[in-house]
Amino acid sequence: MEDFLEFIDAEIFLQRILAKKSKQTLKRCPEGSLCSKQRKGKTAFYHQKRVEGGVRQSNISNQKDLIKALLDKRVSEVTLTAAEKNIRALQKLKEQYQPNAFTDIIGQLSKSYRDAVAALGSAQTLDEEGKPIQYHFDPEKHIHETNCGQMVRSKSEVIITNTLTGYGIPFSYEKDFPRYEGDEWPLQPDFTFDLPNGEVKLWEHLGMLTKEKYCKHNADKLYWYQKLGFHIGRNLIITQDDAKGNCSSPYIDKMIREHLLPYYRR
Repeated sequence: MEDFLEFIDAEIFLQRILAKKSKQTLKRCPEGSLCSKQRKGKTAFYHQKRVEGGVRQSNISNQKDLIKALLDKRVSEVTLTAAEKNIRALQKLKEQYQPNAFTDIIGQLSKSYRDAVAALGSAQTLDEEGKPIQYHFDPEKHIHETNCGQMVRSKSEVIITNTLTGYGIPFSYEKDFPRYEGDEWPLQPDFTFDLPNGEVKLWEHLGMLTKEKYCKHNADKLYWYQKLGFHIGRNLIITQDDAKGNCSSPYIDKMIREHLLPYYRR
């Protein structure tokens, strides 16, 4: 929902820039319009202006600057009209848009129903005392609390965890995943899924790709996933933040519906 509305706001901003630039161009443009005619197999260009009693045309075929100015004028006129129309349409869409993704709907329900979603979604991630299993908990790094009580590292992982919980898909967060038997330094995938059919899927969300050390660390993890038979698009899900550190909620929802939810609807 937020990502979609941000996209609309960004597009409105872009359309306003186009409108402003078009108006600035139009202030510099000459009067009149451009027309063309075929003369002896060649295209002749004319500057068409309204005068008292009618319209006057002047041949400007050799005046490229004036031809360009009149062309820019017409392009700016059409761009301005389209931009103003798009701004009105986008503003209306923003006002009328009704979010209906599962997580959006759950967010509108009363606390009782939200509690039910959290309980059902986290049923297989609880310990014997009914608390979320927290592997390798570090209070300085696991600082974001999710709907099911799981503490995670980032806001992006909050989105993933809450969406998984909303769909009732069980998972393990940062659970040890040995590279080989007796491994002293096992991998710790962001999310591990023990699927109903006995298969295992992993999910890694990459959030700090602007940092070289982080990239190298994850490249090493991908190397080991490859050796262990985990491949992107098959049994390994990879998502990432954008350059500004933002995560797309609709895309996360799409990944879950495509790669995980089918296993729980059979």
